[in-house]
Formats: sequence, C-alpha cells, structure tokens
Amino acid sequence: MDDKTMRSGSAEARDLHSYADRRAEVDLSIEVVLLLVGGVFFLLFGLLLVPISAGTLPYSEGAMYGLFVVLVSMQAITMGKTPVGDLRRSWLVVIAGIATAIVGTLALFYPGELGGSIRLLAGAIILVTGALGLVQLVTAEDRARAWIKVPGVLRHLAVACAAVYGLEVVLGIITFLPGVVPDSLTAVLSVVLGAALIYLAWVIYAVAARYPRGAAGDTGPLNHGVGLLGEAELLVGDSFSVFQGVLLVLLGGLVLLMTLGAIPPFNADGQLGLLLVLTSLQMLALGQVVGSTVTRSWALVVLGLAFAGMGILSCIVPGVLTAVISPLLGVQNIITGVVLLATQVIGPTLYGIRNPPAEPVVVPPLVKRLFLILAATGVVAFLFGLNMLAPFLLPGLLGVVAFALFLPFLIVIMGLLTLGTVSVTRRLQRGG
Repeated sequence: MDDKTMRSGSAEARDLHSYADRRAEVDLSIEVVLLLVGGVFFLLFGLLLVPISAGTLPYSEGAMYGLFVVLVSMQAITMGKTPVGDLRRSWLVVIAGIATAIVGTLALFYPGELGGSIRLLAGAIILVTGALGLVQLVTAEDRARAWIKVPGVLRHLAVACAAVYGLEVVLGIITFLPGVVPDSLTAVLSVVLGAALIYLAWVIYAVAARYPRGAAGDTGPLNHGVGLLGEAELLVGDSFSVFQGVLLVLLGGLVLLMTLGAIPPFNADGQLGLLLVLTSLQMLALGQVVGSTVTRSWALVVLGLAFAGMGILSCIVPGVLTAVISPLLGVQNIITGVVLLATQVIGPTLYGIRNPPAEPVVVPPLVKRLFLILAATGVVAFLFGLNMLAPFLLPGLLGVVAFALFLPFLIVIMGLLTLGTVSVTRRLQRGG
C-alpha cells in the first residue's frame, strides 16, 4: 500500500469518526433546554403540591417563584424572549433580564420577606406570556394558521403552543388569586403544563431538525443599534457566564454581610438549588461538565435534567437535599479546578517546556491575561470546593468557622474572574 493510499484511508477514517461524533451529539438549542427545565419545574411542583398542601412536606413558596423568575430571565438574557414577545437581544434587554434575575435570586434567598411580591411578579409573567402568546398564535399569519396547513411536525407545533399558552393563562390567574381553586386542581394543571412544555421542547427540537433555518419564523438580519439599544453580541456561553458572574458577586456580598451580622441569614437551600440549576443548564446547553466541554449525549441530557430536578426540589422543599447538594457542589468545584488547571495551565506549560519553539514566540498581552485568569479561576474553584466541604471534613466549630471566614471572598473572586474571562474572550473574538 503506497503513502497516498494510506493518507487517503487515514483521512477517510477521520471523516467517518467526525461524522460519528456529530451523529452522537444531541444538538439542543438554549430554547429547548430552558423549556425542558421549565417542564421539570412544573412537573415537580405539581407532584409535590399535594403532600405540601397536606402538611407532610415543608414549602418555600417565595423561593419557588423566585426560581421561576430566574428561569424566565434566562430566556431574555440568552435569546431576547420576554413576556411581551420576542425582542432583539440588545444590551438593554440583557440588563433588564439580569435585573429581574437578581430580583428572583433575592426572593430565593429571602422567600419569607419577598414571597408575596415575587408571587405577583411570577403571576404577571405567566399570565402576560400566555395571553399575548395566544393572541399572536391566532392572529399572526406566519404562526398557527400557516403551521396547521403543513402536515407533520408543524401541526404539532401549533397544538403544543396553544396548550402551553392556554395553561399559562389559567395558572397565571390562579397565581394572582391563590385559593380560588383547590390545590389538587392546581397540582393537576401544573403537571399538565410541565408535560406540555416538554412536548413543546420536543417539537421545537424536531422542527429545527426538519427545517434548519427555522420554519416557525426567521428574525431576519440583525439591527445592531447604538449604545444600550445595540445588539448584545454574546454567545450563549458568555450569556451564562455574565449572569453567573453577577450572581456570584451578589451572593458573595450577601454572605459577607450576613457573616458580619448586618443582614439576617438567608435561605441556604435556595442558594444551593439555584447553583445546581445553573450547573445543569450549562451541562444541557453547552456540554460543560467539571471544567471540560464534552459531547452532549442523551445520557448527559438525562443527567443534566436530574441535576435540575434536584436543584428545583431544593428550592421548593427546603431541607430535604441540603446534605446532598452542598458536598456535591464541593466535589464538582474541586474537580473543575483540577481539570481547568491541568488542561488550560499545567498541560500547555509542560508541552511548551518539552517542545520549545525554534524561535521565541511573542504571546499577545490579552492571551497572557486570559492565561492568568484561567489559572486563578482553577485555584479559586478548587479552594471554593474545599470550603464547601469544610463543614463535613473538619470537626465541629472549626469547619463552620472556616466555611464562614473564606466563603464570601472566594465567591466574589469567582464572580469577578468569570466576568473577566468574558471580557477578555470577547476582545479576543473581536481581534483584540
């Protein structure tokens, strides 16, 4: 066999391997991911509401609605989808989404104080989203009237949208008027809405596969605008990172104030649940697992939804999973820190030492800055994971003190490093 034939065979094998990888990957859009997590949210709430109303389970209503507001805000941050319709994802929309997400986060931390207000906000979001969605679905020429004429998945899209919007209107009214119907009926409607959201997620996934450019409507060319009205050119991963960075800075500040006695203790179950839900979103949308990006398979999707369910359960029913989620997040951050340092810092450095270039290579300042940020992120993630495990590893008061002293500073530093990573990577994408 000559060299040309061998090279041809090798290239063909690589192409087949690449094709197999693409076939193995589950390409879920951020819209499908958020719909799936939203479906799990309403399914769990409906299933838990009966034992909650019977008094056999504790219930954190404010944290539950706070998490819902955060999930809705993620749609605005990552896609420009708002309760009043699909908007161009300008910086103004992103900032508004972050602001409402912060409100939801505060309700997660202080469900008793903000429970009534966040319930009204959540009710307004559900009601407005459902009502306007129904109106647009029926009146717009490129929505239900067009979809229903095409046999196949587009008819499913019309049915799924109608079911979701109609149920949202009903549950929005029930949220505004608690007690207007029995809890058992609310539970049934929540379960049905959860199933409808999962059904809609499947339909949108199928539509994207059948009509790659989006048969449900194209947003058209981007209008970049100026200033806050300008297009927020953030990738989905960057959008997650911006929100996560802001959340961590806020969380660290609150933990510090709480440690100093300036504010009362907040709901730890809501905090842990939210962090786990964000972890699941990154797994589902980006394939990011403990510092690495892996091929998104159906097994990873199931694992991500299981993590989301655990986080949602922690927010709705406090105290049930605290002893599980805290060490889980600790171990996850330790592994993330180790993997990040090994793959992004230690590995490339050792490779450069063992394989020195023939001529000195000038490393751009931005690349050096990104290298330092990634190194610091790996170290801080590792220390944060150890700190989360401190109450379990160190005896008695020593573990509690170590947890309280270092945690707020580590959280703030992690948030600032996350925002710094987004800033540097965006500048590198623009060519410096």
